[in-house]
Amino acid sequence: MDELDLAINGGTVVNADGQGRANVGIRAGRIVTLTAEPLTGRQVIDAAGQLVLPGAIDSHVHFQLKQGQGASATVTEDNYVTGPISAARGGVTTFVDFAIHPRAVPPLDYLKERMDMAAEGSCIDYAFHAGIVDPRPEIIEQFPDIMALGIPSFKFFVTYRKWGFAVDLGFLMAAMAKIHALGGMACLHAEQDEILEWLRTQNSAQPELIYHSLTRPDFSEEIAIYEAAVLARETGCPLYVVHLSTAKGLAVIRRAKADGVPITTETCPHYLAFNHDIFHQPQGVLYTMTPPLRAPGNSEALWAGLADGSISVVSSDHNALGAHVKQSRPHFLDVPPGLAGTETLLPYLYSEGVAKKRLTVQRLVELLSTAPARIYGLANKGALRVGLDADVVVFDPQAEYVVHAADQYLPVGFTIFEGMTFTGRPTTTISRGKVIVDHGNFVGSPGSGRFVARQLA
Repeated sequence: MDELDLAINGGTVVNADGQGRANVGIRAGRIVTLTAEPLTGRQVIDAAGQLVLPGAIDSHVHFQLKQGQGASATVTEDNYVTGPISAARGGVTTFVDFAIHPRAVPPLDYLKERMDMAAEGSCIDYAFHAGIVDPRPEIIEQFPDIMALGIPSFKFFVTYRKWGFAVDLGFLMAAMAKIHALGGMACLHAEQDEILEWLRTQNSAQPELIYHSLTRPDFSEEIAIYEAAVLARETGCPLYVVHLSTAKGLAVIRRAKADGVPITTETCPHYLAFNHDIFHQPQGVLYTMTPPLRAPGNSEALWAGLADGSISVVSSDHNALGAHVKQSRPHFLDVPPGLAGTETLLPYLYSEGVAKKRLTVQRLVELLSTAPARIYGLANKGALRVGLDADVVVFDPQAEYVVHAADQYLPVGFTIFEGMTFTGRPTTTISRGKVIVDHGNFVGSPGSGRFVARQLA
């Protein structure tokens, strides 16, 4: 037998359906053996006392995002080199980025541009969602060519008309019908824009940041999910609700699932960790995102949704806006929304989920790896099995440390988890058999990641 490129010995291998002691043998970027026998290879990692996990799949990131249209758009503090490095330091080995096209650029052209950028820069594997913000019927005619690229998921907004992002329900209905016919999936940012804009206008003179939450009420998410769920029912198009933030929205999803509607959802660490009382803090302007942090009680409902399977995925909604940008526009009507989060996705969910016994470690793997791979059609990802890509994280479950923005890779100047004590952190990140992060140090190569063409089951 040919020599192994990499052997991982002595760890506890965890998959969504079980865990056990096993040694992992890797050759030519794939897992070739899982065995109780000690392995040798060109490189050997001693994983004694550590967990060996499938690499996390962050299925909701925005690298080098422009919020808005044209020269006035706000741009994040990362790109397709630095963003993926940050992800890899947190144990992410695959990301799915939202390519939200400017209205002046056709979505097919914009996707190709973004694919080229990622090919040149990313150190980990990647895929894309097509962000559709131009609600003209002729845009739907591009969907077959987009899917031919291996991009079968389409993102829609029913809010952000001010940025030229929102689409109307008629267009969404027609788009979902076409996506269903092609075998794709619709993804939705669920906030009812007319309610938001009315409340924002009526409260524009209010100085308190809490109005960032109060003018984007929980029932605006509920209404938007309900409307889209009806369209999913009528068109048959699978619907994926991104960044779920409310108990009311979750209740709609549960009812729709019970009625046989093809609907799934995700949530994000910040909605699990915090409520909108954080907006009363002096640094609260940094912690704005949309949907916003919600009233107390919603986080507990989301944790319950993770535990009972109503919520299928946890992703970061990584959107690396810098502190200087947010602090320069502190009014709730003006502050740009978004947090850097891909680097803390796996560490947070392990620390607050597994270490605190809200989740099993197998459920963590399901939420961060297996379910995203299955739902989004990421072939050869999401588990540690012979024949699959050797995307692996060696993870120390006992490591205890305090989170500081200064220790994060991206220079955004803050983290919402500042000062929190986490338990558990990645020690080694392996992308297709290559060690790319070793104890926090990036040792990989920008541009070594590969595009993953996807096809939904």
